[in-house]
Amino acid sequence: MDHHPFGWLSLIPPLTAIALAIITRRTVLSLFVGILVGGIILADGHPLSGGWIAAKDFIWAKFWEDSKQQVFAFTLLIGGMIGLVSESGGIRGLVNLIVPWAYTRVRGQVTTWLMGLLIFFDDYANSLLLGGTMREITDRLKISREKLSYIIDSTAAPVSGLALVSTWVAAEIGYIQDGIDQITSATKPEAFQLFLESIPYRFYSWWALLLVPMVALLKRDFGPMLTAEVNILRDTGNKSDTPGSNNQHSHEMNWIDRFTSSLSDRFQLKPESPLTSNWVNAAIPVGTLLLVVILVLFYTGYQKASLDTESPSILQIAGAGESNLALLYGSGISLIVAFFLIAPQRLLSGKQLGWSILMGMKSMAPAIFILWFAAALSAETAKPSENGLGTAEYLKTMISSNLSVEMLPSATFLLAAAVAFSTGTSWGTMGILAPISISLSHSMLVADGGVLDPHDPILLTVVGSVLSGAIFGDHCSPISDTTILSSQSCGCNHVAHVRTQMPYAILGAIASVVAGTLPIGLGVPVFACHILGIVVLVGTLWLVGRNAETIAAETAEPLVEGDQ
Repeated sequence: MDHHPFGWLSLIPPLTAIALAIITRRTVLSLFVGILVGGIILADGHPLSGGWIAAKDFIWAKFWEDSKQQVFAFTLLIGGMIGLVSESGGIRGLVNLIVPWAYTRVRGQVTTWLMGLLIFFDDYANSLLLGGTMREITDRLKISREKLSYIIDSTAAPVSGLALVSTWVAAEIGYIQDGIDQITSATKPEAFQLFLESIPYRFYSWWALLLVPMVALLKRDFGPMLTAEVNILRDTGNKSDTPGSNNQHSHEMNWIDRFTSSLSDRFQLKPESPLTSNWVNAAIPVGTLLLVVILVLFYTGYQKASLDTESPSILQIAGAGESNLALLYGSGISLIVAFFLIAPQRLLSGKQLGWSILMGMKSMAPAIFILWFAAALSAETAKPSENGLGTAEYLKTMISSNLSVEMLPSATFLLAAAVAFSTGTSWGTMGILAPISISLSHSMLVADGGVLDPHDPILLTVVGSVLSGAIFGDHCSPISDTTILSSQSCGCNHVAHVRTQMPYAILGAIASVVAGTLPIGLGVPVFACHILGIVVLVGTLWLVGRNAETIAAETAEPLVEGDQ
């Protein structure tokens, strides 16, 4: 720890941003302050030099990074497509199609979860698509925007991380291979084998996915989510009247909201009353998006995978695909399809068509700013060799010293969570910790340079703990990209989403340690851990949770946190 160039100072920028975001609920401003603080630390305490470093090396550099511009572009384009199909009434038509089945609050939540499972191939596509598609249904069923954001966020990354065919596969296997490469033994395990066999040991990913339908079916909520659910049932919670709008949730964008609202009123850019049109107007653009994303993903994946293997498998192809490029093509083509599908129907005037696209894009503007600044802060916490503060390396040295092999899976899970929470990136966390954790497992499990057993439950749990612990930290972090996209696509206040989701994520994490990583270290079989984990989740929900509908029926007064 003494050799770390910044030591505990490396924790200050991300913690500053996270604390300010929770206190002020102004995420963009909080991220900016965190980046500025980091720049000052890198400049040895000089404010002017630190400000210049923060602006030039991180904020400005991230804005011009190709991968980030692709993320910004497809986020805006998907927002524009959702805005157009919403304003033309296509989303309402789709809602009317789904409502006969999802006619209760329980069915609405389970339907959203099932749709999230179907979009398993990419977490970004999952978050952006479902929020825009499902929020009118959940509004109608009086399901809070906070609950909708939770369902989508707690489904998107876990299902993509567990799926054998997804944009995560190549990265996860690559990180595992990096760890295997650090092992000095002559006989090494196969990266794909470790990836595959670690799937049952990714306790948080499994239990975060299962907790969503448990909450819905048991009708039990707790913490800030219970408050949000009770208030929406009493018509005192946050809800937008306009599909696609999140105006009341974005403090930083209020002046833009006022300006665009005045323009809309002056030039009659919105229909006089909300439209309802054929569900096909929503289904065809959304289906086009999914189809193009899958086709481009597999095409680019085959181009890359075939360079290494003559006959690559579907898993290798999907994992090697260019996910950002696929989403960019998919969102652009789906917007074009939506325009040429809806324009001939004359549901909207020419001005209204353009305005609906523009307003759909504008609804994603807060996400763009937060993603941009979160990426800059994440870069600032990178390794010192990459001109960063080395936050992850400092956390690793703090936690990994004086550790027994039985505690290694639990410590790995907590370390991955801490790094992801502080840096806001699950992929970055996996990339940093997977190699370290696998090589550390080898040194602790094998004495005198022997052969590492690829089926060792502790090794498999360490691998699973890195991959699932990163997702847990990501779920709790206000500076996480998928958390940002989930809240913005649902029209939910970003910090409110983090605050309401965090207790559920923490419950899943506690179960993962108490019923998962700790028992594995003591030799308990993995199937017994899953049974125990489900008992812990159901028991906790039953003991701690309460029925929001019952509370809402007691009085019409708004619920304040702590009243429940």
